[in-house]
Amino acid sequence: MIWPLRMFRWIYCSFIAWSSAQTYLAARVTHDLHAMLLAGAELVAIAAFLFRRLEFPACAALVFIFAVAAVLVSLQGGVPMRFLYFGATAMYIVAASRAQPARDWVVFA
Repeated sequence: MIWPLRMFRWIYCSFIAWSSAQTYLAARVTHDLHAMLLAGAELVAIAAFLFRRLEFPACAALVFIFAVAAVLVSLQGGVPMRFLYFGATAMYIVAASRAQPARDWVVFA
């Protein structure tokens, strides 16, 4: 069961990294400092999320970043449901990886 979870983690991280990079680049054009800071922090957190030893603090950082982004999107009149999904997915990946036997743990997922 470890390989499907690894693939899911890598796909999730790739998607979040791509979305964060797009947000960062768009924010540079519009000079949106808040979006640049959130996207930059999200890129750092998603890179740390690839490492099992850092997955718990990285997940906490991602959930916090998604919560802040949800509030900002709500204040602009948008629907922030995607951030709930992104945060729940990160928490699921951590919970599923912690449920793996210790012999299946590797430093780099």
